[in-house]
Amino acid sequence: MDVDAASALTQAVSAVAGAAGTAVGKQAWEALQQLAKRAYQRARPGAELDLAADAPVDPADAPVDPADEEQVRVLTGTLIARYDHDPELARDLAGWLSEHAGSVRLEQDSTVTNVVSENARVAKLIQGRDFHGTINL
Repeated sequence: MDVDAASALTQAVSAVAGAAGTAVGKQAWEALQQLAKRAYQRARPGAELDLAADAPVDPADAPVDPADEEQVRVLTGTLIARYDHDPELARDLAGWLSEHAGSVRLEQDSTVTNVVSENARVAKLIQGRDFHGTINL
């Protein structure tokens, strides 16, 4: 999984976990739990797959609590670690993102106000929010 895809998945899982108290968020969280459970069950027989650096998350043993940031982080890491090794998980996650990520707000409401005063002498200036990638001046 490339960095952008991992970032998008992390953001979506976090947003859905944060919205799990709502009807839409609960539905999305339960769908994620089901696909994680299926992926874990597929990986059990071979046990060759590398897991995230932390302890693996087994949704079959106990559901991940969306209010527990550590559990959510480990679940997300486990899904990212398995993504390239499990084509069915990759398809399931793409479908889940397509179906559910748009139903919860992926970004917290925030604003950025960029101001350059009238008398400022600025040679190079970049203003904005949420920059990604390299910026060369």
